[in-house]
Amino acid sequence: MAGDLHNALAEAEAQVARLKREIAQGPCVEFGHDWQSIGGKNAACGDGCGCSVPVNVCTKCGDCDYGDNADADEIIKSCAESESDPQP
Repeated sequence: MAGDLHNALAEAEAQVARLKREIAQGPCVEFGHDWQSIGGKNAACGDGCGCSVPVNVCTKCGDCDYGDNADADEIIKSCAESESDPQP
């Protein structure tokens, strides 16, 4: 019984946190983020890889993509392809 109540409370708190994030994002939910680069982070493509991927923040709501974006996907893909290509 007590475990069920704790689970229900945790789910309700998670829902409230999600709703607060959506409210903070305001128009971004409907119209999309306005991403601006704030730097980069290591791509962690593999051992010894020095690749960097862009990290962006939304100028409207302050949300951050933490380097999870299309540009980062392309950089990591390119690195993987160059690692698998035999060197001449």
